[in-house]
Amino acid sequence: MHFNTRKPAWRLLFTLALWGLVALPLLAQNSYYFPKTKNFNPKIPTPEQFLGYGIGERQTRYDRVVAYLQELDRVSDKVSFETIGYTYEHRPQVIATITSPENHGRLEQIRQEHLQLASPAKAAPALANMPVLVHLGYNVHGNESSSTEVSMLTAYYLTANQDPETQRYLKESVVFIDPALNPDGRDRHTNWVSMHQGNPAVSDPADREHNEVWPGGRGNHYWFDLNRDWLPLAHVESRNRMEFYHKWLPNVFIDFHEMGTNSTYYFEPSKPYSSENRLIPRSTYDGLNVLLAKYHAEALDELGSLYFTKEQYDNIYPGYGSTYPDFQGGVGITFEQASSRGNKQENSLGVLTFAFTIRNHLATGLATVKASVENRETLLKHQREFYQSALTDGRKNGVRAYVYGENYDATRLRKFTKLLLDHRIEVYELEKSQRVDGQQFEKGKAYVVPTEQPQYRLVESIFAKTKEFDDSVFYDASTWTLALAYNLPHAGLKSKGALGKRVTELAPVTPLVPAQSHYAYLLDWADYNAAGALYLLQDKGVITQTVFKPFTATTASGPKAYQPGTVTIPVASQKISSDSLYKVITEVAQKKQIGFESVKTGLSAKGIDLGSNNIQTLRKPEALLLTGQGITSYEAGEVWFLLDEQLHMPISKVDLTSFPRLNLRRYNTIVLVSGAYNGLDKASVDKLKRWVADGGTLITFKSASEWAIKQGIAQGKVVSVRDTASKDLRIDFADATPTEGARSVGGSIYEVDLDISHPLGFGFTNRKLPVYRNSTTILAPAKNPYSTVAQYTKEPWLSGYVSKSNLSKIKSSAALLVSDQGQGRVILFSDNPNFRGIWYGTNRLFFNAIFFGSVIKTPGVAVATE
Repeated sequence: MHFNTRKPAWRLLFTLALWGLVALPLLAQNSYYFPKTKNFNPKIPTPEQFLGYGIGERQTRYDRVVAYLQELDRVSDKVSFETIGYTYEHRPQVIATITSPENHGRLEQIRQEHLQLASPAKAAPALANMPVLVHLGYNVHGNESSSTEVSMLTAYYLTANQDPETQRYLKESVVFIDPALNPDGRDRHTNWVSMHQGNPAVSDPADREHNEVWPGGRGNHYWFDLNRDWLPLAHVESRNRMEFYHKWLPNVFIDFHEMGTNSTYYFEPSKPYSSENRLIPRSTYDGLNVLLAKYHAEALDELGSLYFTKEQYDNIYPGYGSTYPDFQGGVGITFEQASSRGNKQENSLGVLTFAFTIRNHLATGLATVKASVENRETLLKHQREFYQSALTDGRKNGVRAYVYGENYDATRLRKFTKLLLDHRIEVYELEKSQRVDGQQFEKGKAYVVPTEQPQYRLVESIFAKTKEFDDSVFYDASTWTLALAYNLPHAGLKSKGALGKRVTELAPVTPLVPAQSHYAYLLDWADYNAAGALYLLQDKGVITQTVFKPFTATTASGPKAYQPGTVTIPVASQKISSDSLYKVITEVAQKKQIGFESVKTGLSAKGIDLGSNNIQTLRKPEALLLTGQGITSYEAGEVWFLLDEQLHMPISKVDLTSFPRLNLRRYNTIVLVSGAYNGLDKASVDKLKRWVADGGTLITFKSASEWAIKQGIAQGKVVSVRDTASKDLRIDFADATPTEGARSVGGSIYEVDLDISHPLGFGFTNRKLPVYRNSTTILAPAKNPYSTVAQYTKEPWLSGYVSKSNLSKIKSSAALLVSDQGQGRVILFSDNPNFRGIWYGTNRLFFNAIFFGSVIKTPGVAVATE
């Protein structure tokens, strides 16, 4: 019930009376969650009073959580509320800041003084009266929902509790409460549980309440795992949060999670060394993590709750919510609570209730505030020393700076530079053109990033390649070299030399709008934004073509060389007038921030002319993505996200169960990401075969490529990664996890040789391409010499962990194949080109498959692979 002073007096009296009626059960709730605290300010409404039900009795909709925090802001001078952005589904991302009224009166001063800790070149601020900053981040995985309920209880406790201890907390700290890092996913899960919740609640694990339908509520709108997005910043939620994070640089960040129902509770320290990042000072792991763990253990001991530490969870990847703070002089900590996935569920210890899971997270969260205040100067001093040591470590590094650039694709270069700036990394213009490691870096098209800077450790994470590890088992990725992900030429410099102007923001793009032509327009396919521009042209009914051979055109701005993949737009062939076409060209150039050129003649200065048979008309993609149970939701979401956000191209998302009834004639492109397609019976497989033979383009990733080959939809051969010699070995049971883990490919980067003359390689200017691999799908090269579009090199390993056995099989295997089938073709990726939405190097291969699949005609006879 929202307490609003604008309500009529009678309604206010009614509300107060109603609160009186429910006071007794609310006191019982307080005794469960706050058994030792009695001194609450009665003027501060409890979450139960505001919502009309007890916390833990049901899942709370996100809008009600937001409304409660707003109410605390209204009734208390200890709370301020702000919106930091909006999700894809336009839910507000909010922060409640809780501190003493005196601190609220000087928040900006506190912020500015605190940021001096991260500026080692400046004099150190006085720590004696500086508050410690604590950020509590709840519910990044939408169906791990207990912690958002905790956010309300924590906010209430800090606001309403009048004990001297809590008043000290508010005086010596500023606490940020982010009630849901993933509001869209949370509400998806909340709706599922609410519509299946029984009365009385059903504890049977088989009940629908505990088993969401695909894709579940874990991911955001596009089904992404936002807990992997702190480094890539692919999503709007992450970018909004990153802006707030660097505005404050908190000393402690807690990332609240849930795990399997039969688990207990986990908090850090994580597994020593093997689950820790070598770039982070040992004082973080051996000092702060251990220090705070004592408080968390004490809180759970008091409740009698079981827990574990030093196992399982990863602290290596900078893109986690519990790891990124370690790279900013803070301490990030993961809390994992066994999940009831609903109101209550049976587990190995009896019945796990939603309220129990909430109470555990509440206890450790409040213990964190206590620990932070009692160790305030230790945490502040650590942050100052962290940034000082970053300068020292960067100075000692054999690489004094990294230079990176891109001579042909301004958009990709811009996106990468923007990412660095979002992470507050120092970037400088390249003062003069230079050649490094056989690569040419041009002034105006390249930048320099010195290692001697406060963000040194992030710089190393983004540019350096890693091949040495303390373990062979990885919770997630074993490498994250984003310079490779963006496929940007880069090199280390032994001396940073003279730097150009520091880049603090990117200048607006001024697209090249061509002079009007009555003959043709040209669009260079090398720029990343060309794919989005092409779809927009096609969507407006413009006839487009692509070029298979290089040529030099006499454009309105002079002679210009064009490579295969260039899009031509003939004027006379259009169904719209020349003036209307020019208006469309201008609009697309401005909207997609990309340049076009106009030509007045089809006679080229060099190479083929614009009427050549080496120019083919493109068809507008009408794409289908199969989804549903058994399909990898992350990969499906990546396809959806990229087409939506980068191309603004719709794709039909159809459940596997609907495939038998689906009319395939409306689609010319079908995408199958990794997953199990056993639900498609023989009739459905035959239906898909006929569709391909009739001219369709089928695009498959990883295990879907294996499935297509095994079903005879595509020709090819899958290479087994199992070491047949090991079948007679006897291995101890205790060694099962490391043995099997070492056989997996847990996220590493390799080099492939790409045929840039093939339509799937159009727009690339270098045959050497980094690819990301996190599966054991290995495809043999095709017998047809023209069908292996990308092949792993003989020495492909660039970064990340891989076993010797797996590496030997990956070498010279196929990364990208085309299998012609009748009038159509199957395009088989052995990997996922769209990994986490930020592999801009390889997702262009996917775009090429979408747009150029229909014009692929492989020379020779299609034959089976060896």
